[in-house]
Amino acid sequence: MKMGSWRHLLFLFLITLVSLTIALPQPNLPPFLGYFCNFTSSVVYQTNLNTLLSTLSNNTDKYGFHNASYGENPNTAHAIVLCRGDADLETCRSCINTSTSKLLQVCPNSKQAIGWYDYCMLRYSNASMEGIMVVDPRIFEWDDENVTSVAPFLQTVAHLLGNLRVKAASGGTLRKYALNSTIGPDSVSIYALVQCTPDITEQDCSYCLQAAIDNLHLCCNGPKGGRVITPSCHFRFESIGPVFRELPPVSPGRAYVSSTGNAMGTPNLHPKCTLDEVVHLDWLGVG
Repeated sequence: MKMGSWRHLLFLFLITLVSLTIALPQPNLPPFLGYFCNFTSSVVYQTNLNTLLSTLSNNTDKYGFHNASYGENPNTAHAIVLCRGDADLETCRSCINTSTSKLLQVCPNSKQAIGWYDYCMLRYSNASMEGIMVVDPRIFEWDDENVTSVAPFLQTVAHLLGNLRVKAASGGTLRKYALNSTIGPDSVSIYALVQCTPDITEQDCSYCLQAAIDNLHLCCNGPKGGRVITPSCHFRFESIGPVFRELPPVSPGRAYVSSTGNAMGTPNLHPKCTLDEVVHLDWLGVG
């Protein structure tokens, strides 16, 4: 066989190999509650981002928050992860691992992105996000079932969330999280939690949660449960049953420390709390 024929066969083999690679199915990861993407990244930034994301899960401790960066300007990648306050470490890390894979899948080559699962949030950017309170973008969810006494029920929920807002905002730099329950109209038990990323100030946490609570009538004017989720804070309430877990108090003497330089699950949504359509915008509101 002549050399030209070998080259031809080699070319066909490479084309076939590339076609098979492209055709390989993507991992079957659960959909986000919501996600947002923005801008196109460079190869250097994407490499730094991949390196950074691979470290997040193992570097997140039992308090469920981690903030880190990797690479040199102008291609430094920054990331924040926050697990729901009542998530155990195994659930938290599993959720982060799923989020890193899923967000790269739905937001390929993006400089800025954020994705929410039931038990965690992952957010990354080419600009530092540490200590910066952000209330947009936000997503809403609500239960399919409605309460009977809508106005008094909503008033009770708002009062409960308002009290939890004050408690969570006064939390330290390891965790800004609070949960409690109360009895609403028609003897309905209402369970609620609120949370902020612990790197923001008490004032910013309070502001963020109040901004979310002010949207209560948009998501939850009647449903038995619902939530509003933003990059820096979120709340959730349910009257179907206790779905949150009490946590031991934060150990004294601990302080949050971010990671810079060399940066060295699948949770189930409550069956009655569904989002009919995942919101996907090409705007993130950071950076």
